[in-house]
Amino acid sequence: MLAAAGLAAGCGGDDSATATAAASPPDPVAPDSISLDDLEPCKDAKPAKGLLCGKLRLPYERADPSLGEIPIAFAVRPRTDIDSPSEGAIVAVEGGPGYGSIGSARGYINTFGDLLDHRELILVDARGTGRSKPIDCPDMQSGRDTSDVGMAACAEQLGDRFDSYRTAAAADDINDVRAALGYDEVEMYGDSYGTYLTQSYAFRHGDTLEALVLDSAYPVRGESPWYPSIWRTGIRGLGIACERSPDCHGDAEKRLDRFVELLRERRMSLGPILDSISEAGFSPPDSYLRIDRVISAYLAGDEAPYDEMAREGHVGFGPPDGYSVGQELTISCNDYPMIWDKSASWEERRKQYGEAIASYPKDAFAPFTPAEVALTPDYPYKECLGAPKPGPLYEPPAEDDAPAPDIPVLVISGELDDVTSPAEGRAAAAEFPDSELFVWRNAGHVQSLYDPASKGAVKIRRFLRENGSGG
Repeated sequence: MLAAAGLAAGCGGDDSATATAAASPPDPVAPDSISLDDLEPCKDAKPAKGLLCGKLRLPYERADPSLGEIPIAFAVRPRTDIDSPSEGAIVAVEGGPGYGSIGSARGYINTFGDLLDHRELILVDARGTGRSKPIDCPDMQSGRDTSDVGMAACAEQLGDRFDSYRTAAAADDINDVRAALGYDEVEMYGDSYGTYLTQSYAFRHGDTLEALVLDSAYPVRGESPWYPSIWRTGIRGLGIACERSPDCHGDAEKRLDRFVELLRERRMSLGPILDSISEAGFSPPDSYLRIDRVISAYLAGDEAPYDEMAREGHVGFGPPDGYSVGQELTISCNDYPMIWDKSASWEERRKQYGEAIASYPKDAFAPFTPAEVALTPDYPYKECLGAPKPGPLYEPPAEDDAPAPDIPVLVISGELDDVTSPAEGRAAAAEFPDSELFVWRNAGHVQSLYDPASKGAVKIRRFLRENGSGG
């Protein structure tokens, strides 16, 4: 298909990295063009009908080709009205990390609606996800070991390519696909981690963007490693959901205070309630109201609902092409801020971990303590204690001094989303000189993708229509 990049047929060599990282984003490595006529219908039509699929072989490291190549899968949905000229393309980027974008095609098609009459939809599975050679670390994927020891074993499996699974490299992959498909500029949409990846793309390849939508966003730089607004939003969301529900009475936040004190008195784990709060942003307000019902029952002497909630959890994560826990943690450990120094040794990190907990303001997450938050099973990336130090080829998603592109940016935040909080949405919007922030009352995480008739989805279509080539 391409003289420079070729069709994917393997993963390349195994030599160690010796080069230093490029000082600036590289030029596309796939300069030849791909016509849609060169693509074939996707063999698996499960994501959506009408998709055309292809793969590019792209280097794990553009600064060191000796590390070999990885097949990057992409799909294109041609515009519906093929008798009219194209008005450009929308590149949609899935979240996670750990999820490929192609598998979410149907949701994007529904959300963008009639925009796709005259625009192509481009989906690229990030390296290590979906059809782009998903990372499969068996102990972690099965749920047997998602500790720092499991992370260390996964990193050993990836070897010198561990650093290659980073957001900046995935952004460059998308840029290579864009260039190969022949689009000088595109509109771009990202949801959840996809907002992080598309922000990285904007800082590295902003001259190729017409407009950017960040749906349930958090900032690509400047985030606190404690992610304090997530916990504060979750605790506050519990109270807001109760205040607005005719079936909820009293003060839900005070009930939470009494519940936490009771669990401490009984020497019970606070992990289940913390994990439930951290995930409540996916389906508010019902998720918050369920938590309050569990708390109310426990305070009234019925412990069964809390015991049931405590038993809930993952029993394995399924095949890695659907979701790769190894890719999520590799990206997270490489790119997200931690409460320890990533260049420190394992022993030093553990010491710094304890010191960070001891020195953090005691009432920052009241009624919970910093120790209870930091030690909860699913948060905040304790697994990364076992990750290797950054190598010489590592690049951050966005350099601290990189200027933001002057493009139209729409940031959407759900008011009750504690997965990516409204405070984080404001921080992401502040990075761009021409941005608009929409805080959606009562909404949760990426709600636009679940309801194409919703306020968020309508606002997304209007924004892209007004700022694209056909606007």
